Amino acid sequence: MSTYTVVVAESQTLFRDMITNFVEDMDEFCVIGKLKNGQEVINFITEKEVRPYLCLLDIHMPIMDGMACAKKLKEVYPNIKVVLLSAYDDETSIERVISVGADGYILKSSGLDEFKETLRFIIDGKFVAPQKMVHYFSKRLDTLLKLERESSLHYIKEHFNHRQDFNKREWQIIQLMKKGWTNRMIADHLGISEGTVKNYLSIIYKKLEIKNRVELLQMLSEMTG
Repeated sequence: MSTYTVVVAESQTLFRDMITNFVEDMDEFCVIGKLKNGQEVINFITEKEVRPYLCLLDIHMPIMDGMACAKKLKEVYPNIKVVLLSAYDDETSIERVISVGADGYILKSSGLDEFKETLRFIIDGKFVAPQKMVHYFSKRLDTLLKLERESSLHYIKEHFNHRQDFNKREWQIIQLMKKGWTNRMIADHLGISEGTVKNYLSIIYKKLEIKNRVELLQMLSEMTG
């Protein structure tokens, strides 16, 4: 059986020793470093010239917290697995965990069996997170997919009954308006002047029998599926 080297970083001695004991109780892991903060982790890896398979980092540590350490490790040593430990599962913490590229997220309230199972999933290359975190991002993904669908040209044309009086450029501008783009953003994207965008919008307003941008945005905002 392969042995995977682990570095544990936790500012509180009691928790650090407990986590270390949990890890060393598993035959497939060997703890090679017990440290108090993220900076000590970086120094340990640099000075000892070691590349641990896994770094278990508490999110809340002095000097350099787990998030900052995880971000640094993933930038310099992308192959090192990084798992963050926290007592919190709020949405802000969840988003930060994803943003630093961590390989997993374990709540300190987890049971011992769950903790060990999570580490074994990490070995298999899986991203592991609490159920609340999975549900949160599942909802976010559903929302993003819905927005993407409702901003598709096909969806917009369908909403306008595939009317034939819009040309390709006008459809493009309507689509970008649906995405919330400004005239300047639309002009830069299409490689035309901002004045030209305004001219196209004037034509679109006339065809839709509306007066201004506000009314067009209102029409687009009502396009829900």
